[in-house]
Amino acid sequence: MDSKQQPRLRYTEDFRIACKLNGITCDELVQYFINKASFYAFNGGDMDTAGMMATQIIAECRDEIGSHLEPLTDRKVKRVFLKHIQLITKLADNPHLTTLEKIQESFYLMEEWALEMLPMVNYETSIMDEDGKTLIISFDLNLLCRVNGLDIITPLQYLVDRISLAVDRAVNLLDDVNTESSMAMLELRVTAIKRAEHVVRTPVHEKFSEKLKDLDGWLSEVGDVEVRIKAYRELYREWYNELFNDMN
Repeated sequence: MDSKQQPRLRYTEDFRIACKLNGITCDELVQYFINKASFYAFNGGDMDTAGMMATQIIAECRDEIGSHLEPLTDRKVKRVFLKHIQLITKLADNPHLTTLEKIQESFYLMEEWALEMLPMVNYETSIMDEDGKTLIISFDLNLLCRVNGLDIITPLQYLVDRISLAVDRAVNLLDDVNTESSMAMLELRVTAIKRAEHVVRTPVHEKFSEKLKDLDGWLSEVGDVEVRIKAYRELYREWYNELFNDMN
């Protein structure tokens, strides 16, 4: 489908805030998710933490939203599909290779699969977001969406809609319940950046970090999670606006 005719990926206010406060762009986080999604991991292979998490998010999206599977009818396509499924399954079960060696080999196998399959099947190569940025769609994501009965944009929107600093902090304030898989994806990307670059905290970050601690103390006495979410959302919005104005 022409990218101009596709529905565009929408960014929620919470998602924009989460990306801005963590020093990354919206399209950067989504592209990171796309690049990490792994059909090899979906088929039982070991992958790095981010790869496993991205693949898990797609499965969660399918289970929560539902799917519409279209059976393979082209015999040639089916043959190629089954051949490569056997190859990556054999790789995952190989007792003579280390996990790292298997991961590296899986990339080669997926590249070969893509080269053989792409001339026969019309796969999505890109999608636009609402800011006009182009997101490059991997062969792995195409496969994952096809076998899980999802449109390409569906798991991307699922990721975006579930990233919220306010909700995550409000839910886990009193009890460390759990971190949404999508929030974990954000944390993995931010951690990777911090390891590779020297991230400098601005006066705005220092100021609002203290405000956040004070708000934590007050909200620890509040049992209603919706009240906590609203309070955190207001603080994060104020933080975002001040940071945006400070950078301009």
